[in-house]
Amino acid sequence: MDNFGLHDKIEIANREFHIHTGTLIEQNKILTEVFEKGMFLMLRELPINLRKKRQSLNYDFLSRVTEDFHHNVIEEIEALYQVEAKLSHYRHPKSHYYLGILFLKRDLFEEAINQFKMALEQDNNYTKAMLALGIGYLKSRKFVTAKETFKAAQNMSEKFPDFLNYYGLTQLFLNEFDEAMTLFKDAIKLNPNYVEAQFNLGVALYKTALKGAKDPNAVAVPARVSIYLKQVRDLPKYRVPHWNRAFNQLIGLVKDNVHSVIIPELEQFQLKLVDLMYDREKIYEFYLRFLFGGKELDVEVIDNYEEDFVAEDTGLKHYPDYWNDLGTFKLIKSRGLFLKAMDEFEKALQLAPNFEDARHNLKMIKSHEKGFMILLRAILK
Repeated sequence: MDNFGLHDKIEIANREFHIHTGTLIEQNKILTEVFEKGMFLMLRELPINLRKKRQSLNYDFLSRVTEDFHHNVIEEIEALYQVEAKLSHYRHPKSHYYLGILFLKRDLFEEAINQFKMALEQDNNYTKAMLALGIGYLKSRKFVTAKETFKAAQNMSEKFPDFLNYYGLTQLFLNEFDEAMTLFKDAIKLNPNYVEAQFNLGVALYKTALKGAKDPNAVAVPARVSIYLKQVRDLPKYRVPHWNRAFNQLIGLVKDNVHSVIIPELEQFQLKLVDLMYDREKIYEFYLRFLFGGKELDVEVIDNYEEDFVAEDTGLKHYPDYWNDLGTFKLIKSRGLFLKAMDEFEKALQLAPNFEDARHNLKMIKSHEKGFMILLRAILK
């Protein structure tokens, strides 16, 4: 990392996190990586617009931006554990599920699993939480427990392609090849464009061929593996630099046909592709900050989340969840404007204590303040 480098160690709930931030001037970005015990957990990236001539760079400004970004990532991690502590005093299964997703996205599997369990303890019919619990066990390589959890989830609801794919992947890791391939094929029947399941089926065929081969060296990696690996790479959600590097590295390994190297790398990559609600992380974070963040969200903070609710993809606008989330966001934003209006009436009275219109307006707005919050909490429940 060039020019600017920051490192901090934070200790939370018996965990020790190392946060490294650097400014990559040639690549026009600031990069923050979080590790625990040498293991990579999460990456945050901030694009920056820089002039090409280095002598024209404002290094003081760039240093401040880098430091601010570094501390924002630290605050992001600390906020998760603050919400966890507050949420432990409430019976709110949906929020436990949301928080579990946020922990899961950062590879904090123990915390994620605990949140999904709490959601299920409070609502034992919460199918999404059961599926998420299975994914938590799968990503943490507790394959037997993951299989038991997916089996329980299978009895709770209809079969969705994602569920069948993850259930099949669990069985593949347990070397139950026939069962895994059946589940992958069922997922593909439901969604022929499900390229992640197509890729997993290719890996299953590869492992099956190796298992039955007298001479493993004579076995070639099926073309299906690299074909669908490239198709997964081309999905919009993976069109970012760090994913591209990972895909291209794996595609290069597959060409070498060295099974002892390829298999563990494929397995690691399959687990990396396991994701849940990849496009709703910031939405869940926003809801939790609003409900359990400890202080009112001001309008400026709320505005920072608006792009996460307003879709550029017109296809999303055909889903009722999109409009429901956007309506909820605008109600919360209205609450922020409500509080800002109250501040402004108070400023009017500070300047003119006998200003009756402002006094009347402030009295009216305060009489409805509690009701507005009750309404929002009821909606988010």
